[in-house]
Amino acid sequence: MSDHAVIMDTRVPERQAQRLQEAVENLFACCQARIAMQSERFNLPPAALRALLTLGETRYLAPGELGRRLGVTKSRVTAVTTGLSRQGLIEKHPDPADARVTLLSLTPAGKRACEEIRTFMTGLFTSILSMVEPDKREGVLASLESLRRCMDAVRADLKT
Repeated sequence: MSDHAVIMDTRVPERQAQRLQEAVENLFACCQARIAMQSERFNLPPAALRALLTLGETRYLAPGELGRRLGVTKSRVTAVTTGLSRQGLIEKHPDPADARVTLLSLTPAGKRACEEIRTFMTGLFTSILSMVEPDKREGVLASLESLRRCMDAVRADLKT
């Protein structure tokens, strides 16, 4: 077990664990619905949306690095980037430092699409947060960050 186990209070009532499970499963379902809605709205599969947003964070990216950032296989990166290229959203360039390497970047149309997606997502999350009482927003955000850290710690413990 990792150092996280040292601070863990194992006296969690079963009902609380069940409530957490239900809440996380419901949040996951909401996130899946949002991803499906975004895919439909922007006419891009979820992996292509993620790739586009990831490429929007940098000027150029090698396919291997894109795969690592997305957590997908090389063949999946090839399929996703081929689709984005056919749609005119990304382009491939030879790496000036190594002719064997191809670099990916957004086209002007890809940059516009990326900005539209980001604007949509910002509006969506702003709408969600606006439904929380203003004096409770920081607490909600802090709780979500704490939950993510705990989930990361448990996942790390399970890998050891």
